[in-house]
Amino acid sequence: MSTEQIVDNRRNWLMMSLVVGILSCGQMACAGPRAVAESAEPVKTSETVQLAGLQERFSNIADRVTPSIVAISAIGGDVSPTALLIGAEVDGPQLAAALDRVSRTVGTGFIIDAQGYILTAEHVVSDAEQIWITTDDQRVYPAMVVGSDPRSDLAVLKISASGLIPVKFAPAAAAKRGQWALTLGNPYGLATGGQLSMSVGVVSATNRALPRLSAQENRLYTNLIQTTAEINPGNSGGPLFDLEGRVIGVNAAVVLPQKNTNGIGFAFAISDDLMSKVKLMKAGGSVEHAYVGVSVSTVGGTAGARIDSIISGGPSATSGIGVGDIVTAINDVPVNSSDSFAETVSGLPLDKSATLRYTHDGRSASAKVTPRLRPGDRKVVSRYNQRLNIGGMVLGSFPEGYRVLSITEASQFRKQGIVKDSILLGAGGKKAASLVDLLTLLSGQGVQGAALDCVAQNTGAVVAAAETVAR
Repeated sequence: MSTEQIVDNRRNWLMMSLVVGILSCGQMACAGPRAVAESAEPVKTSETVQLAGLQERFSNIADRVTPSIVAISAIGGDVSPTALLIGAEVDGPQLAAALDRVSRTVGTGFIIDAQGYILTAEHVVSDAEQIWITTDDQRVYPAMVVGSDPRSDLAVLKISASGLIPVKFAPAAAAKRGQWALTLGNPYGLATGGQLSMSVGVVSATNRALPRLSAQENRLYTNLIQTTAEINPGNSGGPLFDLEGRVIGVNAAVVLPQKNTNGIGFAFAISDDLMSKVKLMKAGGSVEHAYVGVSVSTVGGTAGARIDSIISGGPSATSGIGVGDIVTAINDVPVNSSDSFAETVSGLPLDKSATLRYTHDGRSASAKVTPRLRPGDRKVVSRYNQRLNIGGMVLGSFPEGYRVLSITEASQFRKQGIVKDSILLGAGGKKAASLVDLLTLLSGQGVQGAALDCVAQNTGAVVAAAETVAR
């Protein structure tokens, strides 16, 4: 460990002494000035220097990582300001002013690839018709979802930009209780106009789970880092950093035990499983989650997961396992709780028999179950159903090309003869290999000045747009 990483006991003692002194004075009658003067000790110069050095380190980390973090504004319907509707170039403050007039969801994301790929929380963009990204230097980009995994509450976005600075990830399971934790993001949408907000805390605990939230949202909130770094609405999807400026987690949730208490922040810990899902989503693939057709609860005082109900016609319906049985292992992987049961089942291979070991009336038994693809109540985005909302058009990918699913009256592309159900092939004479490629072509020409190549509605003739709009 380098000397820069060491936080010695004297500094910890000093900081704790200051906090305890403040709390004590607020919670009990303070001694008079004489008593305070007698108990106070001067701060040693060496300790002052160390604290100042830590402060400088926080500031340096913020400066280094902010180019990799973005503010997200996700809009559920059409944007009324014409400038945004047609995709005109805007900066952060202009976007913030325009979005103040519409209903939106705000969140945070971070760059994982120099070519404009961004990781965020799926719940930030799940209902979005339009997504706008603001970088820390107030540049604004339209974005599209290239892949999502609602069960894991993760999504990968794409903007048309290159030469960006991606984050660096810490090794899997690197987070340790007591280490420093820092987060930067867009709480309550305050960073839409630029300048991300930073908060500092520690890792309070690791391997936390939120079973109540998981059941309520039909998501899998396990393998979580609990942190005292403030995570507020709008920080969702942002990164949690260590003191080296490496990402140790993805901000997921804040729990408010009571109305007048501080929230408890949670982030998905970086793991090999999480990174493999991100890689698959980035490529436009679908993350598949298995299920065995039962609901379970944690058994108090002992390991295992109790079967509470069995879905009729589900994978476990004819397996022999029954309500009240306690599952202790799946394919020899121990089951310690309902969360570990859900996490293990989710990763099982589909359509391949799995062995559930359980106890029934105190006797050990086993059952063979063939997991199926978990049915979802939210749309999973992959290369097959991606949508691109740009310049007042909503585009979808089809075998024949990129169909215009809708186009607004204010869209400048109407002047090029583009109507609903027109099939786009590319832009500026270049064929698009994917919706992501089309986003790059359109943005590269400037959305307002892009000349679309399309197959006109109800005809087989290729129409090259002859009219372009001056930028």
